[in-house]
Amino acid sequence: MTVTIEKVKINFSEPHVTYRLKNGQAVVGTTTALGMLNKAALPIWGFNTGKEPMFQNLPEAVKATGTKPSKLKKGEAMVWAFSVGQQRKYASLYGNRDKAADIGTIAHEILRAREMGAEVDNSNIAPDNWELALKCVASHDKWFEGMQIETIFCEKELVSEVQFYGGKIDKYAYVTGEETLIDYKSGKDIYDEYFYQITAYVQLLLENGYPVKRAIIVNMPKTKGDSFKVDSKSVETLFEAGYFDMFKAAKDAYYASKKIKAYKEVL
Repeated sequence: MTVTIEKVKINFSEPHVTYRLKNGQAVVGTTTALGMLNKAALPIWGFNTGKEPMFQNLPEAVKATGTKPSKLKKGEAMVWAFSVGQQRKYASLYGNRDKAADIGTIAHEILRAREMGAEVDNSNIAPDNWELALKCVASHDKWFEGMQIETIFCEKELVSEVQFYGGKIDKYAYVTGEETLIDYKSGKDIYDEYFYQITAYVQLLLENGYPVKRAIIVNMPKTKGDSFKVDSKSVETLFEAGYFDMFKAAKDAYYASKKIKAYKEVL
């Protein structure tokens, strides 16, 4: 008897999710709210990318700075790199970043497909990205080896009727008998912002009746040379550290900015 395994293709252009309260009111997503904060990893990425030889002779860079990026001081180069990024003018610059981000997305989708008893159709994925994603999955499996994991649900959208925000839970499971949130990231390191986010997800779970004892961040390497990292913290530690306070500050700043914008448009 031949067993047919379903093949799923990753959609890299999935539409933005709109989270709504029970009354239909739209609320901010966790990731969007945290966009109000200055991301620690992006300045370094912008600086390093802006200094690469392929960008040193861009006419726009010379025009904006009066010299080549390679001649700039670190702070000046960061300013230039960010101006390039914010304008989203140079597809080659963003293409490099998006290619790196895709590796973590692919690895996550491989794991998600496996939960459903399916496989990822890699026909729309660059071979080097696919190989790196498979290495990420292998590192993931090695770290969790020997642990008893019982998945409760994956990719579930939840909304807070109290705090007015929403988010998508990557994975909620029993890990060695303990209710655990597992969140997948892709980057060079595990940054504080990730803890703001997972604490916000923990709050969503608790408010919606799902007990949580621990949260685990699984950080997938973006490119060759990056290392696979995992950080596990108890829920008590996350809240005591003030991570949810930081998220609430970002969320409040988002709503305040929306209010200011609406006020200006009326004037």
